[in-house]
Amino acid sequence: MQQFDEENLPKSALNIIAIISEKAKNEKNSPQLIKSLLHRSKYALTLEEDAQLNIINDFKIEIQKAESPTKNILQSYLANLYWQYFQENRYQFYNRTETAEKVDSTDFRTWDLTTLFHEINTHFDASLLNSSSLQKIKVSEFDLILSQQKGSYKFRPMIYDLLAHTALNFYKTSENSSPSC
Repeated sequence: MQQFDEENLPKSALNIIAIISEKAKNEKNSPQLIKSLLHRSKYALTLEEDAQLNIINDFKIEIQKAESPTKNILQSYLANLYWQYFQENRYQFYNRTETAEKVDSTDFRTWDLTTLFHEINTHFDASLLNSSSLQKIKVSEFDLILSQQKGSYKFRPMIYDLLAHTALNFYKTSENSSPSC
């Protein structure tokens, strides 16, 4: 992948990622599957016009097919993708009128602030389902997709700890005081 980055060949990188993704699915290799989805998203941002929408939809598709813990981790990533989108476009959300229902159920870029925060909350909640099994899976099993700070295993040794910490980062911000959260 690094070679394709250096040579600015995102389409070639996407072809390799598709092969890796398929292999990861066949081998039920959760870390590799998640990593391939993250890389696919990265390259899509440079190649596709509606990349953000497509990335979100890709995550939703993978979540539907996945089992725990992959499903939980993808739920957390999806919640964070929505949260990042809000942070980059907050001015648009603060200027929108709240609607009774989603204007477009598949295009999050059209949602009002309450709807977006409700969706973020829903995905963070879903990321913490099956807590007893998540508390038995070591974070180190997912080193492939994580960039851990020194000593973080001490405080967040299990996947559940990491997912709960990630959700907590959202919940402790002052901006999420939307009624839906």
